[in-house]
Amino acid sequence: MYFYFELDRSAMSDEGGNGMGPRFNNLTEGLNPEKIDYAKLVNNIWNYLRSYTSDSPRPQFSPDVLVKLFQNSNEVLKRDDMVVKVKGPAIIFGPLYGEGDSLITLISLTKKLPPEVTYIFLGCYLGHGFAQLECLFFLLAYKMLFPGKIILLKGHHEESISMEMLKVKDWIYGRGIVEEVHIENVLKEMKETCSSMSAAALVNSKILCMPGGPGSLLREKGLKPLISIKKGSHSIGEKKLLMEASWSVLLVNDSQKDMHGMPFFTGQQATDFCKKHRLKCIVRGRQMVDAGYLNKPKEVLTLISAVAYLDNFRNYAAVLHIEKGKGRIIRYKMEEGEQLSLELVKPGMGRNAVV
Repeated sequence: MYFYFELDRSAMSDEGGNGMGPRFNNLTEGLNPEKIDYAKLVNNIWNYLRSYTSDSPRPQFSPDVLVKLFQNSNEVLKRDDMVVKVKGPAIIFGPLYGEGDSLITLISLTKKLPPEVTYIFLGCYLGHGFAQLECLFFLLAYKMLFPGKIILLKGHHEESISMEMLKVKDWIYGRGIVEEVHIENVLKEMKETCSSMSAAALVNSKILCMPGGPGSLLREKGLKPLISIKKGSHSIGEKKLLMEASWSVLLVNDSQKDMHGMPFFTGQQATDFCKKHRLKCIVRGRQMVDAGYLNKPKEVLTLISAVAYLDNFRNYAAVLHIEKGKGRIIRYKMEEGEQLSLELVKPGMGRNAVV
């Protein structure tokens, strides 16, 4: 079952004209900003993601709770290394792009939760799915519950410039936060929190997880300079390394040769990088792949965890489960149909599928 809706500032008015005012479901109701019950917040957002329909009330959040969530999770994120070392079983999620139904469906399909396993997320929590902000809020609250078992990497959608292009301020307004001072404060704290996310994770010393990939500077300098970067202010060279980790694109075919300044790498360059650093493979996100994953070349696995991306594609959503040196893809597909192109159809807001 699929539900389509657009969220804009008209959501703040009495759409039904019945004088009852806007309809909201306050997901932070009863939460104390000074002592947030993160388990309750996670549960509230999960239930919203699971049960939302186009006729349901809009999600609402207290700005005070959100600011404290960002501030507290920012302090926790700062304690993670720039390249987080993970031991034991791990489940790696690709980009979510705000598709909350994909997030909770894949978590359910893995049948394993922290602290039994480490969850690694390859960035791009924000996006045009129906849960534009809720995926990020959910994962930050989850991080507070299991600091060492939830690894949040910084994707290109978590860059400040991307938040401006995505018009995140309007999304905040749409969550019942109407005063400009509160909107600005929430956005400021959100940007600072995302800036503290790590660049990569290294699973069992052999599997490098990063949103983008090894751009030219990273290939030249190697992993050590990236590992040695500390959280906080960075030099120009460090900023370029971090940008490559988030933004780099894998050139799959010759049609991608003109990247307009975007950092990139070829399959052969990835193979050489893995050989040089004694890596088994690189697991990354950043690009849409029909099957939910793309293993090309054999040292690179590209994941996407947003099913039927932007409603115009018919791609699977997938995660990678790593345990005892072996990897297993878990994926699902919501619907069949002809795949469309972003060049032909301007995407609307994402849908919610109740599972």
